[in-house]
Amino acid sequence: MFEMTVDLNVLNHLGINLYSSIPAVVSEAVANAWDADADSVEINLNKEKEIIEIIDTGHGMAAADVNRKFLTVGYRRRDDGGATSPKGRKVLGRKGIGKLSLFSIADEIEVRTVKDGAESAFLMSLPDIKKAITEGDGKYSPEVLQPSGLDKGTKITLRKLRKKLTWTSEPLRRRLSRRFSLASIGDTFDIFVDGQQVSDSDREYYSKVEFIWTYGEKGNEAATLANGAQEFKRSASFDGWIGTVRTSSDLISEDGDNLNDILIFVRGKLAQENTLQFYGEDGLYASYVVGEVHLDELDDDDKDDIATTSRQALIDDDDRVQKLRSELKSELKHIQSRWTQLRVKEATDTALQVPEVKEWFGTLGPDQKTKAQQLFGKINQLKLDMESKVPLFKFGVLAFEKLKLRDSLDRLNAVAADDIAAYLAAFEDHDELEAQHYFEISKGRLDIIKKFRELTDEDAKEKVLQEFLFGHLWLLEPSWDRATQDAFMETEVKNTVIGAEEFQGEYLDKIGRVDIKYRKSGGEHVIIELKRAGRICDTGELLQQVRKYQRKMKQLLHGLGRQAEPFSIVCVVGRDLSDWSEPEGRSDSRKLLEQVSARVMTYEELIGNSFRAYGEFLNASENAGKIYNVLNAFDKIGS
Repeated sequence: MFEMTVDLNVLNHLGINLYSSIPAVVSEAVANAWDADADSVEINLNKEKEIIEIIDTGHGMAAADVNRKFLTVGYRRRDDGGATSPKGRKVLGRKGIGKLSLFSIADEIEVRTVKDGAESAFLMSLPDIKKAITEGDGKYSPEVLQPSGLDKGTKITLRKLRKKLTWTSEPLRRRLSRRFSLASIGDTFDIFVDGQQVSDSDREYYSKVEFIWTYGEKGNEAATLANGAQEFKRSASFDGWIGTVRTSSDLISEDGDNLNDILIFVRGKLAQENTLQFYGEDGLYASYVVGEVHLDELDDDDKDDIATTSRQALIDDDDRVQKLRSELKSELKHIQSRWTQLRVKEATDTALQVPEVKEWFGTLGPDQKTKAQQLFGKINQLKLDMESKVPLFKFGVLAFEKLKLRDSLDRLNAVAADDIAAYLAAFEDHDELEAQHYFEISKGRLDIIKKFRELTDEDAKEKVLQEFLFGHLWLLEPSWDRATQDAFMETEVKNTVIGAEEFQGEYLDKIGRVDIKYRKSGGEHVIIELKRAGRICDTGELLQQVRKYQRKMKQLLHGLGRQAEPFSIVCVVGRDLSDWSEPEGRSDSRKLLEQVSARVMTYEELIGNSFRAYGEFLNASENAGKIYNVLNAFDKIGS
């Protein structure tokens, strides 16, 4: 007869609520297999039957062992002369509560185990255990099962899982690989998930490591796995490694796990995760850090257990933990400083591989070179891919060109008044820098226009124009680059329409919303009227409206004593004017509207004209000047 004695508090806190994830629970069973001198342990997931099987090749248990060890909650193996296994392994179990963790994910646990050719088999039911505790004396007898013919080791089957088994073998294999350091265990011990062997390389982060700081033999093993990473050997009281990756997104696993962590292993088993913040690290570089620390002395047999009751963390105020924290913090500070230097050098070296950038870099003075290297390094540290960093490198070049220009203008103070060549050189540099700035602006505008051209719905175009056009008159005319607004003038212009008698009542209801804006650009007054996308009108109707604008503008400017200032009236319409379909209709319409300083553009004409204007400018400018060549060369880095 098998019998377990347990109280409800122990069951809840050390069983049902001990772990929340399948990998953590399975890890406890794997640890028991190690302690049983198993050469291998196999985990099988059966999604159809909703069961998990854990089968090991260990020495198994006789019926007496089941009662004395497995079913005795709190059995302390190490105090019972079992600090090492018969094969000489340092055992992982300590408090004898790991088996209860199985109830974290399953309501039924079937155990079959063989020793000396005799199979012991029983079934534990969580509801029955709870009933024995609450209604009985806390003693629970598992259901005895008939032998199944198991010839070796132990087989544990988890049934009636509380959560639907959506896991596949690959994610479990990857997560188990991060809970056991198989290369560090020091004995033959293989873990399989659905027939596929778990290995340290399954952890995903080794291939992402760019720089690696190694400590002892475990560090050497990691450097081999992180093939290609630049290695820096260090010495410490612990073994292991700390690495940084190229981009922080490299630390998001295929399964969505965050790998940005330093894992602490004791005797090859994960003792604490989520530890990076435990050491007080913050700042940009911390999001690039990953690593493993191995320190077996944290689990010395003759010292107090350093693990918390849940077995998922280390006791914070233990002297051994405090010592490790202090040493790790010092190492992380060293790595932070060194990482910054390495990223600066890497960014500069990458940029200087491009001949045009190298030539430009040579034009900088010593102080500017140092500052350019620092800027490149900071950009290289950002959580962006290289394609996103390239524009920042370009703006950095423009900023340093502006600094160079300021220096050259400062030097003009010492130039003789008749040194025309020195003056011209300064102005030529200024012209080229200005042209390059405008080139970048124009390129960005052209990208916006391209996106706008992709809109096919007329109502969508109208909405974008309504929100965007009045604040960005460069869509209408590139020379209207810095348009300003005058609230008084705009109000007066609008009143010519809204206040007119013929635009009241039924007619105002007919034409619907009236979008009119006044702007001023480069000394020219601009009135823009945006018609609805579906509104169809003719030249005569527009002429009637714009004549009112013309009279009002003349009146306003005359009253201000600025009657010589020019003005333009632009009507933007969604559809062709109805009279444009007549012979010479478009030409006649244009001539009539020119008489009142007005013109008409359809949505399509507006976008098409802007696209051609900025495209022609870019084509004419792209091969002009050394600055353009340098900026264009940065695209080679991103590609």
